[in-house]
Amino acid sequence: MKPFRIITTLLGLAMLFSANTFAGDMSYREMKQEYQRNEAPLFYQQSAAAASTTQQAVIKGLASSGLASTGLASSELKIKAEELEELKQRWDAIIKKVSQDKQFFDFESEASQKIRQLAKTDEVKNLLTQPIDLNILISTAFERNPGLASAEKNWSAAIEKYSQATQLDNILRQYQAFIKDLDTKVSRMPHKASVSHKFPFPGTLTLKGDIVTREVEIAREKYLITLRNLITDIKNTYYELIYSGHAIRITDENLRLLKHLEKVAYVKYKTGEAGYSDVVKVQTRTAKLADDLTTWREYKDTVVAELNKFLNLPPQFPLGQPAGVELGDTGLSLAELIDLGLNFQQEIRIIQLKIDKTNLAIELAEKKFYPDFSLGFSNFENDKQNLAGVGKQSEPFSLKPVTKTNFWFGKNDAYIREARLIYQSLIDELESQQDKLKYAVKQVFFQLDTARRDVLLYKESLLLLAKSNLDVAQTDYQSGKADFLDVLDAQRIWLDYNLLYQQYIREQNQNLARLEQTIGKRLP
Repeated sequence: MKPFRIITTLLGLAMLFSANTFAGDMSYREMKQEYQRNEAPLFYQQSAAAASTTQQAVIKGLASSGLASTGLASSELKIKAEELEELKQRWDAIIKKVSQDKQFFDFESEASQKIRQLAKTDEVKNLLTQPIDLNILISTAFERNPGLASAEKNWSAAIEKYSQATQLDNILRQYQAFIKDLDTKVSRMPHKASVSHKFPFPGTLTLKGDIVTREVEIAREKYLITLRNLITDIKNTYYELIYSGHAIRITDENLRLLKHLEKVAYVKYKTGEAGYSDVVKVQTRTAKLADDLTTWREYKDTVVAELNKFLNLPPQFPLGQPAGVELGDTGLSLAELIDLGLNFQQEIRIIQLKIDKTNLAIELAEKKFYPDFSLGFSNFENDKQNLAGVGKQSEPFSLKPVTKTNFWFGKNDAYIREARLIYQSLIDELESQQDKLKYAVKQVFFQLDTARRDVLLYKESLLLLAKSNLDVAQTDYQSGKADFLDVLDAQRIWLDYNLLYQQYIREQNQNLARLEQTIGKRLP
């Protein structure tokens, strides 16, 4: 009995499957034939040849119905977008007038403006072969240095984020044409057109604008760091160039002195008043000093090449001789300098801006819990509607306000936790940077003070004593009262003290430049 039931069941299933398959085939053939007979609605054919008047009517209806100017704070969005655009234009103006910032150098002085105009042409090369000074070098580098130009472009690129922040989602326009007219029991609906526009939750655009403002300010501080470091490097290299020139002059003067002493020693040897060893000693010292002179000259060429790097010139370009510089100093105390650094240093400012930006990002992420709003608007053609009389019907437009509900409120929790940890990290980084500033100012201030005291010591005492010692040693040697080694020792001391004096002058000026770099501001 059971086998019979199983066979009967299987036969029934097979017959059912065959019937369905046959019916399906018939349905497919009918659909295919109907599709081949079908013609697109007249509206669709007209739309293919010209612009869709229905879409234009939809948009016009959207505007006339007040949906474009009402709804979810659209007027506020427009006002905020205008404010952000105004901010963008203001930042653009600041970039164009960045030379007016006298934080590190006065680029708007009459002399600097003339040099900057020349720097935009090849005529500046003629100027640079003449005696040069810091004003010429810094003004030229301001216009020609590619690293500074790159930083300025990065700043400009950050400003373009304003336009990105104010752009709302594009209006979505849709057109639907049906292969077979739909019968809505009221009229035929051969097509449907619609538009929709998404509006962010109130306050979102403001936060985005504030975040972009912080990013632009960070880019500005990075530009100022590049400008600050460039000016510091030019100053330090210029002081090195002056020092190398003095080293060449001092070494050359001492070389001539040794050649004179060699003649004196040779005369005394000829007369039998001294041995030939004196002649050998002075010749040995002369050969060593001649090699030092060659080294100094090659070193100066290297310094010139470094300056050319800042000016975007070939390494071998022949810069003119430096015109000299006054000895720099500051009358501010250590406490005053640290206070200035805490307020003006660009690295500290960047961290503070990052903290503000992170706070805004957290607030923006929290607003993601709230839904954005979309206003939709559509119409469809109603062939059977009454267009006159008591039963007149309006064009079938429909308003579709839509909100996107976030049912899962925890999806941004990980991001917010990350942002809060970054915020705490930035707070610690700010404190660390402030500690680094205090130490750096203390260190450079100590080096500046040491160089200042050394300059005074050599200028007012040691150089005078060394010159007197050399004169006495030469006189005593010629009179037979001193050994020739005494003369050579006096000459070496005279040479070393002169080099050290110029070295301490260089260090004082360089330390002052580094102090300004550390603080982030030109000192009075």
